[in-house]
Amino acid sequence: MRKQRVISAIILIAAVVAATAVGNYALGALILAFIVIGIFEIYRAFENKGFHPVKPVGFCFAGIFAYQVMTRSPDVFRIYPKIPFAGGQETGHGPVPDLNIFGLCFTILTLALLTVLVFRHDKYSPADGAVTLFGALYVMTLTSFGFSIRELDGGNGGLFMFILAMASNISADTMAYEIGSRFGKHKLMPSVSPKKTVEGSVGAFAGAVAGSLILGFLFVFTGWYTGLRLYWYPVIGLAVGFLSQAGDLSASVIKRYAGVKDFGNIIPGHGGVLDRIDSLMFVFPAVYYFCSMLI
Repeated sequence: MRKQRVISAIILIAAVVAATAVGNYALGALILAFIVIGIFEIYRAFENKGFHPVKPVGFCFAGIFAYQVMTRSPDVFRIYPKIPFAGGQETGHGPVPDLNIFGLCFTILTLALLTVLVFRHDKYSPADGAVTLFGALYVMTLTSFGFSIRELDGGNGGLFMFILAMASNISADTMAYEIGSRFGKHKLMPSVSPKKTVEGSVGAFAGAVAGSLILGFLFVFTGWYTGLRLYWYPVIGLAVGFLSQAGDLSASVIKRYAGVKDFGNIIPGHGGVLDRIDSLMFVFPAVYYFCSMLI
C-alpha cells in the first residue's frame, strides 16, 4: 500500500512539475481537470447521502476558471475586462465601467439554479440547490488559487511561490504520515479522522517549516529568487503546517457526513483527486494572499 501511494505521489508531482515548466496554460489545464473531477467527486459523495445536485449548473462554475486561464487573470475574484457599450469605449457619462465576470457569472448561475428548482421542484429541493453551490464553490474557488499563485509578480516570483506552496505542503503531508504511522499514539480528532494523531500533527508542522526554510535558503543564497526575505519562509511554513491539516480535516468532515471513505479511486493509494488536494485547497489561498502583500 505504501509503495503504491509513493508511486502515485511521484507521478502526480511529476505531472504538476511538467505542467508548470511547460507554461501557464498547461498548468491551468491541469488545475481545470482537477476542478472538474473534484466537483464530480463531491457531488457523488453528497448523492450517497441522498442529495441530488444540479450538476450542469455546478460544472458551469469550472468555466469561470477556464476564462481565468485564457485571460491569464491572476485572481478569479478580480476579472475586469472592458465591456464596450454601443458607440464605443466611452459614453456620455464617462468611461465604461469595469465588469467583474465572476460576479456576473455567479449571479447568472444562481438565477439559473433557482429557476431549475422552480420548474423541477418534483426532482430537486432547496437543499439540493445549496449542495450544488457549496460543492462547486468549495472546489473551484479554493483550487483556482494555484493558478493565481503562478501569476504573482508577473509570473516570475509566482513560479517560486508555487513551488514553495507545493513543496511545503508535500513536506507537511509526508512528515505527518511517516511520524504518525510510526510513533502516533494520541488521537488528534477521532470523531473526525480516527487515524490522525497529535504526533502526526506535530510532524506536519515540522515538515512544513523545514521544507519552507530549505527552499528559502536555496532561493535566497543562490540568487534564484530574492523577492521574499528569508525570515518569512518559516512563517509561511507554520501557516502551511496548520492549513494543510485544516484542509484535510475539513474534507474528512464532509466524507464522514456523506458516509464515504474516500471521494474516489482515481489515484491508487490516495483515493480521489479531492483526497489528494484537500490540504492544498487551504494552502493555495493563504500563500497567494500572504505573498501578494509581501512581494
